[in-house]
Amino acid sequence: MDHLTRQAALRLGLSDSSLHRAVAAGTMHRIRRGHVCDAADWEALTDDDRYLVRIRAAAAALTLPASLSHQSAAALHGLPILRPDRRVVHFSLDGRGGGHGGPRALHRCPLDPVDVTTVDGLSVTTLERTAVDVACAGTFAQAVCVAESALRAGATREEMDAALIRAGRRRGIAVARAGLAYADGRTESIGESWSRALMHPWGDVPEPRLQHPFTRDDGTFVARTDFDWNGRLVGEFDGEVKYGGDRRAAVLAERRRENALHALGVYVVRWTWPDLVHQERLHRLLRDGLRLVGLL
Repeated sequence: MDHLTRQAALRLGLSDSSLHRAVAAGTMHRIRRGHVCDAADWEALTDDDRYLVRIRAAAAALTLPASLSHQSAAALHGLPILRPDRRVVHFSLDGRGGGHGGPRALHRCPLDPVDVTTVDGLSVTTLERTAVDVACAGTFAQAVCVAESALRAGATREEMDAALIRAGRRRGIAVARAGLAYADGRTESIGESWSRALMHPWGDVPEPRLQHPFTRDDGTFVARTDFDWNGRLVGEFDGEVKYGGDRRAAVLAERRRENALHALGVYVVRWTWPDLVHQERLHRLLRDGLRLVGLL
């Protein structure tokens, strides 16, 4: 979505007072100081798209040779992250110090030129460095989720490890190191990544196998599952994306798939986003399933 800077508005013959009146009347929306856009266009955007507009406005106003980083870089790379905070636009600049300045955060930290790339004409930290920065600023679960998102997007574990080393000793580095070490690129969604991160510390839930293909005795393919335990218990995360388009047809196909797994003697448990938010539900569901198939 296009936005208008104050300088561009003045060149078009609009005055400061006319811009203020338009914002007050609700026909224009103020993105940030000195940047406005059509209010109807703004209302039509999703929260993620609004954040991208704010990122571009903040980058246009920047007077330092900094690069977009952290959650802002993740948004530009299209990396799903766990519990994103869209209130602040993040930049990084090689050096020390820095901090928040209203809706902007400037991080002064070790930043090697190899950790910077360009996305849509903007200077942005690479996939690997972005994963490291987000991981350092978050929890173990957030670190696992961003690392697996980066791996699915084409980042390599070797480059992520190298970016972790170049980031130096900083707050959160131990959490990032643990989360990146546990990450597995075979997960197919952030919901699966969050599920893995939640299961990890539960001593009564063994480490699951990921994306295992189940077949009949004649070799006919039945299903490839999110998680399984010893081929006897299957765990499936049900995100809304699975039921896009013709929901009824998708649900029927999922039911046939589950029946085929049951015919192989496999028990299936399913969970959704609320079960991850209230993680005790997921824990209980998995314990009950493992107990039912004799694995607990």
